Order: sequence, then C-alpha cells, then structure tokens
Amino acid sequence: MTLAEVLVALGLLASAAIVASLAAASMLDLSRAAHAEAVGLALASEKLEELLATAPAARRAGNDETTLDGVGVARVWRVAHDDPARGVTRLEVTARWAAPALTMLTLVASAPAGSTS
Repeated sequence: MTLAEVLVALGLLASAAIVASLAAASMLDLSRAAHAEAVGLALASEKLEELLATAPAARRAGNDETTLDGVGVARVWRVAHDDPARGVTRLEVTARWAAPALTMLTLVASAPAGSTS
C-alpha cells in the first residue's frame, strides 16, 4: 500500500467517526426532549384528571411547580364556569418546562358544571 492509500483510508475512517458521534449526540438530545415531553404530559393529565374527579362546586383555578424524573414542570389550571355553554365547565391545564428546551402544552376538557344555585 502506498502512503496516499493509507492517508485516504484514515481520512474516511475519521469522517465516519465524526458522523457517528454527531448522530449519537442528536439521538441523545431527542431522547431527552421526548422524556421531558412525556413527563410534562403525564403531570398535566394527572392534574386534569384530579380536576375532573373534584366536585363541581369545589373546582378552583391555581398553579404549582412539581418535579418528576428530574424534569421540573410548572402547571397552571383554569376553571371557566358556563364556558363553552351554560351548565358546562371548561377545564384547562397548561404545563411548562425548560429542559432541554422551553416547551408548553395545554390540555382542555369540558365537564358538567353541576348545581350552580
């Protein structure tokens, strides 16, 4: 083998190693983002289910911050009586987290308002 062939082979090998390490880093970033999204969705769903299970007269808006599996999530929930129609309560839960990127999602449900008198 000549020196030129050896240098070309080493260059190809180095290029393949760089591409492989960039791909691995991208996969790790996507995995972190997917994990954070799953945690945010789980915590928002949990709060929405809690609101749905609460007696209509006791539902109140509020907010909190919680952590699950190392992901800090801020939640804000709203209770809108007679929205979208009389006798119906609109429930919204918004979850926001900052790692690995600032992300926000909102879950919305409607529930019977119960007795309003």
